[in-house]
Amino acid sequence: MRKDEVISEYKESEISGDKLDLVTPAALSTASESPPVPAAPRILLVNQQANALPEGLNRLAPSAIFQQILRTPPSAKTSKVFLKRKSADVYRGFDPFDRVSDEIILRIFHQLPRHTMCTCALVCRRWARIVCDLSLWRRMDFGGRPLKVGILKILLERGVEVLRLNKSEIMGDFTSTVDGAPDPKRSPLSEDRMYRLQMLDMSMCNVKTSMVEAILKFCPYLRKISLENIPVTEQLLTNVGFTSPYLDTVNLAMCQGVTFKGLKCIIEHCPSLSHLNIAWTGMSHRDIQEVIKILPEQLLSLDMSGSRNKISDEDIETLCHQCPRLRDLDISDSTELTGASIDSICENLTCLRRISLSRCYSISPQALVNLTNIRSLATINVFGMMRDSSLMALEGYLKRFKVNREPFSTVARPTPSNEKVVKIWNVIPKDGPVV
Repeated sequence: MRKDEVISEYKESEISGDKLDLVTPAALSTASESPPVPAAPRILLVNQQANALPEGLNRLAPSAIFQQILRTPPSAKTSKVFLKRKSADVYRGFDPFDRVSDEIILRIFHQLPRHTMCTCALVCRRWARIVCDLSLWRRMDFGGRPLKVGILKILLERGVEVLRLNKSEIMGDFTSTVDGAPDPKRSPLSEDRMYRLQMLDMSMCNVKTSMVEAILKFCPYLRKISLENIPVTEQLLTNVGFTSPYLDTVNLAMCQGVTFKGLKCIIEHCPSLSHLNIAWTGMSHRDIQEVIKILPEQLLSLDMSGSRNKISDEDIETLCHQCPRLRDLDISDSTELTGASIDSICENLTCLRRISLSRCYSISPQALVNLTNIRSLATINVFGMMRDSSLMALEGYLKRFKVNREPFSTVARPTPSNEKVVKIWNVIPKDGPVV
């Protein structure tokens, strides 16, 4: 039945008085007890056209086809109609940062914490390039924090000059990479920046010896290093001497594995060495004697405490002739020393400012009085050598001296215990806001 015939029949039924209700858009019936339904639309849906029109969609007007396309998107496999997709690169207006120079953005980044700068690096390529500027990463403090695999290498690639890793835990190896590392072809980070490290504090750090050896290969300009309480090897000390000729401060306190050959390489290849701490290293008596004989003349501070009965008065006399410029000397816990060592110190170390003789039980209090002959001397530490009454009498006699004011040695140590502000060799490791 054609569409025109259906409409004409519906009009004739109205004239004749027959009541016809539209039950469905596809069929007409006489009046029934059910309530009438709304009239069907002129343009039938696709699932209703087969009942009313045998020819289906071919009988509909072109406008109906267009409306049907708008209602249901065409299938990519069956339809030949294609909709144009809008471009994703829509111009959203002028970017205010286009008017700001890189120098101003860099100055803003200097006021941000490190983790915020890492987030800013994900905004665009321009910001990523600015975030990698050398001035933003000169000083880093990761004391007491764990470093995941590959993080240490990325830090050195950013051009760090002062790095504090005190009591931190370094995971993995130095050659390990981190997930999401930048593409070396597009990132400004490179291994050329890794050679800028000058101060390294790894005191009491939980790290592999192989990791330390790998780091030192990229430190030709290293000036100060602290490996306190870290197991070392003779090969590691040899690498320190060969790869870092500009060293002036070396802290090896409580390091197990220190030998004469390793120290000899450092002393011979580091002509600027002026601060050395080899306290409580457990070296043999022979190694200590050989080390004293080759100590540099320009040495300013030396800590050889904890040697027990391995240092004699003859060794102290040799030390005084070998290093006459000493200003700070710590020979605590040397039980074999007597008043003869005090006489050698007073005769040769005329520039001495601080001396520590704690728990040197063989030195009498009368011998300590001879230290007043050193005009430059200001601090004397004699913990555990006398009772409180004798100590008070000594303090009364040595009024111009500071007696027992420093229980811990500060020789070559990056962060002295009496400092209120965390510093690494008098340099604040945090450059700008807190990390």
